[in-house]
Amino acid sequence: MASVVVDHVSKRFALRKDRADSVGQLLARMIPGRYRRPRSEPFWALKDISFEMPPGISYGIIGSNGSGKSTLLKILTRTMIPTKGRVSVNGRVSALIELGAGFHPDFTGRENVYLNASILGIPRRVVDQKMDDIIDFADIRPFIDTPVKYYSSGMHARLGFSVATSVEPEILIVDEVLAVGDEAFQQRCMDRIFRMKRQGTSILLVSHDLGSIERLMDRALWINKGEMQFDGLPHDVVRAYREALVGEQQKGGDDTPPVPEGTVTLDEARMTARDRASEVLLSGEPAILTMKFSNHGDTSIPAHVTVKFRRPDGLDIAEVSTLHDQVKLTVEASKKTRVALSVDALWLATGQYEVDVMLHSIEGRLIAEWHQATTITIQSLERGGGVMVLPHGWQVTERG
Repeated sequence: MASVVVDHVSKRFALRKDRADSVGQLLARMIPGRYRRPRSEPFWALKDISFEMPPGISYGIIGSNGSGKSTLLKILTRTMIPTKGRVSVNGRVSALIELGAGFHPDFTGRENVYLNASILGIPRRVVDQKMDDIIDFADIRPFIDTPVKYYSSGMHARLGFSVATSVEPEILIVDEVLAVGDEAFQQRCMDRIFRMKRQGTSILLVSHDLGSIERLMDRALWINKGEMQFDGLPHDVVRAYREALVGEQQKGGDDTPPVPEGTVTLDEARMTARDRASEVLLSGEPAILTMKFSNHGDTSIPAHVTVKFRRPDGLDIAEVSTLHDQVKLTVEASKKTRVALSVDALWLATGQYEVDVMLHSIEGRLIAEWHQATTITIQSLERGGGVMVLPHGWQVTERG
């Protein structure tokens, strides 16, 4: 069974401090009796990273640029060895780490498909069967017999991802290279990753798209400056990461002390039909979400409320905020504050949906968050699939 184990892995690089600026300086250093080793300082790109990825589990890795995410993936794909610790990867691995990695610039796209497949141990006859699917997914059929040195970065990414995901790996490792593709291609990539996840492929994904990490991954890992910060459920890890980003933004520019945990509570969150007494909503009818907050402190808090609607599988459907709508709100001290969100038409398909509520200070610092504060039940009279009900009509014209 495919699995990944990272056991106390650290990676050190040497940062040169006095490189030779010319050939003359380099030769002078090599004169007998005058040679001295260039000064360098150790730089730890990774520090004591440990986690396990059981078979069939998808893992998302998040963190700011330069935090060590790509270094970790290179160690997992054995293109780099750790300074300390060990890595165990069991299963057939397909990786997309760097743009154009594994491609020979003078080979055509078709020849590079065979080359990449042979590196992964895929027989040529299997590649022959999948070639049309690989070309069609990459959407480069007119250029498949052109040397890849003439490809754009987007074409490189499309072909690389198509090959990596079409050879049926047991473990798929993908870095942030998908960011170079257009929006439609990124969505196709995410759809394929989701399909592979359902088929039992273990997936390790590095991405700055936090919504995709929450929606697609089973677990998440946050790395900051080479150190593990949080390993857990995607929602919890992403929330901690966002809070840290807000805290960094506030440093040096916000002297307002944070609100102690538990100062503000959400006493009630309830969504009902606006024009009738019912908690089962008809798709498309007006609805109202009523929230009641209590401030147990002695200071009134100017704040913003954010409401997020999501499907039970984690798919974000919509998000609204008093900040974006420029609505002023103050949670009064030692009082209850009622906030009502009115929705003119909730065009959702039949099913149950979750509602998250978040309270932020006016500076953007998260005060409190209530995940799945309430659930809503939608009943639609229309037939069809998807998440939303699209009001529509048909017109057929016959001509003699």
